[in-house]
Amino acid sequence: MAGAAMGNAAMHFYALKWTKRESMGYIAVDSLEQGMILSEDVRDINTRLLLSKGQKIVPKHIRILRIWGVTEVNVVGPAQDQAMEMPLVDPENAEQIKSGVDKLFEHVNLENQTLNEIYQASLAYRLRGGFIPTPPSKTPPPQNDTDLSTPDKIRRQIQRIDAKLPETPTIIVELNDVIADPFATSNDVAHVVNKSPSLAALLLRIVNSAYYGFPCTIDRISRAVTIIGTKEISGLALGICVMRAFNDIPADTIDMQAFIRHSLACGMVARITAALKNIEQTEQLFISGLLHDIGKLIVFKYYPEHANACLRLAAASGNSVYHTEQSIIGMNHTHIGRYLLKKWRLPSDLETNIVYHHAPAQAPDPVKAGIVHLADLIAHGLGIGSSGEVSIPSFDEGVFDKIRISTSTIRMVMQQAAHQLGTMEAIFTS
Repeated sequence: MAGAAMGNAAMHFYALKWTKRESMGYIAVDSLEQGMILSEDVRDINTRLLLSKGQKIVPKHIRILRIWGVTEVNVVGPAQDQAMEMPLVDPENAEQIKSGVDKLFEHVNLENQTLNEIYQASLAYRLRGGFIPTPPSKTPPPQNDTDLSTPDKIRRQIQRIDAKLPETPTIIVELNDVIADPFATSNDVAHVVNKSPSLAALLLRIVNSAYYGFPCTIDRISRAVTIIGTKEISGLALGICVMRAFNDIPADTIDMQAFIRHSLACGMVARITAALKNIEQTEQLFISGLLHDIGKLIVFKYYPEHANACLRLAAASGNSVYHTEQSIIGMNHTHIGRYLLKKWRLPSDLETNIVYHHAPAQAPDPVKAGIVHLADLIAHGLGIGSSGEVSIPSFDEGVFDKIRISTSTIRMVMQQAAHQLGTMEAIFTS
């Protein structure tokens, strides 16, 4: 069912309040209040006991939970109705917002309960003022002398793209070696990262931000690695370095600030979802989400005429950019990204999560690829940044059977991501 078919069913969001039923069982850490009592033990993703059942929450407990990446806990209390305050929205603006969301979800099956929940939550988020529209990417008309070739020809060109892709930066080679080494120490990571003072400074800003919530300042990379972990710091550094390689794409092709915001939102939703599902290596899901559209950046940078043609065709046809790529380029950005991932020898888990994020059922690990697939949908729904898409590609509903995520968890993921993104966005886009 198309998003527009929801019609008046979503109009109740324009009222002052939207009442939802929220159990006082599982509750987001950011919503915890002093005096609440835990109804079950709280453990980190490595099953280490953090807090015991029956403990009464005090401020230091909330800091502990944030430090260890716990996003929800089970507390004692009856189910209760909560009213979400919503500002009055000018009817004309409200209709414009709803029209945009309907367009975005046009190819999504809203008869699916969870997808409908994401649609409704996306609409509510935007109506409450959490959405700052991103101007559409400029797509100038093709020049008369622009040769877009045939899909077969451009496909052959892209298959020879190794000649165009830059050689692997030395720091990425070294980070790959650290990530692959199970015996790597905090000093090994610090040695690599500190070779780039700007990268080290950026990582320290992230570690000292409200995203992690440490009570004391962390002043060196080796200390950050000791507290957060070798894999997480190395993964963050790797993701930052890869994105930096594409920061010179012209603004008339894609707004890179908006692209980074969308990529960050996808990474954070993927990380939060993984944490809620007690999946280890949440940093791997964050980096997978951050780099999920790396194939688009290759097209934007090396084949800008074809990128603009894809954007124009998507806007004119109402299809997603993902689906127009096949007719213009002869392959999708997920497969184009594989060339860079292989050339730069990025970890194989990252490669499969990224390459299969639009077809998770075909992935070697469908759960992780499915989480990135879901995170991409949610990031688009929240309207945080833009990857150039005007319509969400068709969604693989089998994802829900694999990751087994409830609608209440979906709400929590969206709330957590919207709440946490501001800090990380300010750091990355600076």
